[in-house]
Amino acid sequence: MLQVDLLWVYAIGAMFATAAGKQLKKLESTFGNIYFALLLLYLSAIFVPEAIWLLWSFPHWETMHVWSSLEEIPTMYVTFFMAGDILLAVFGYWIVSRLILSGRDYAAHLQWFAGYFAFFFVLIYGWDGTGWQRFTWDPTVTGSLWEPGKTMGIIGFATSNVALTLYAMAIPTILPMLVGGYRWLKEGNVLYGMDEREASSLALKGVGVYVVGVFVSLILSGLAAAAAIYVSNLIGFLGSAVGVAAILLLAYLVAFREGGVVHSMILKTFGSA
Repeated sequence: MLQVDLLWVYAIGAMFATAAGKQLKKLESTFGNIYFALLLLYLSAIFVPEAIWLLWSFPHWETMHVWSSLEEIPTMYVTFFMAGDILLAVFGYWIVSRLILSGRDYAAHLQWFAGYFAFFFVLIYGWDGTGWQRFTWDPTVTGSLWEPGKTMGIIGFATSNVALTLYAMAIPTILPMLVGGYRWLKEGNVLYGMDEREASSLALKGVGVYVVGVFVSLILSGLAAAAAIYVSNLIGFLGSAVGVAAILLLAYLVAFREGGVVHSMILKTFGSA
């Protein structure tokens, strides 16, 4: 979906930079390196073309049902979103690179956690609590446009035309990040004196942290969306912000504060060069 893609690519750019963090410290460079070039290649050859494919095939779903056909979508908005995918990925990469080069490794890793949290939250909550309904409605199957309250449910949506297209896109979208992350992490470990076996083992653990971190962000965003809906029903519109803030504060105190489980896991797995 175009709206959430802008948040997803920020997290992707941040992941690329953290995976190559040790190399970036050696190079003392943000943009003049192969890692940034490969990020641009990934975006231009895989991510943006897939977004165009989804928009062309399912304009209603890809725009979160704001528009129902390609003819309705202003060309300016399409251009903005496609350019935004590149710009925000580069921005995420740049922010994280600067944090890494200044020795703030944990803050750098929190960027991709935050990006994925925002991505999943908007996917689930949207801007009015109906994000999950919009996500689970495929007009090419139902034969009708989405309206508040409509949903195919997870099981029904799982065999929809949109879902089948997403499955086809999963391998070219995810596999390069997993393989690239492993290779860059291993390369960085070797660069700082580890033998091949130890470097490979720690790199695999690093990829595992990324995967687990994405699922943690999904769970947190689901809890935040539920809290936002519940509290807003009690005290009105501002309650959504209160609900989200409460979940984030709890997550910080339980896991994300310095010395907490996430902080310890990041430093143990990725270290600091």
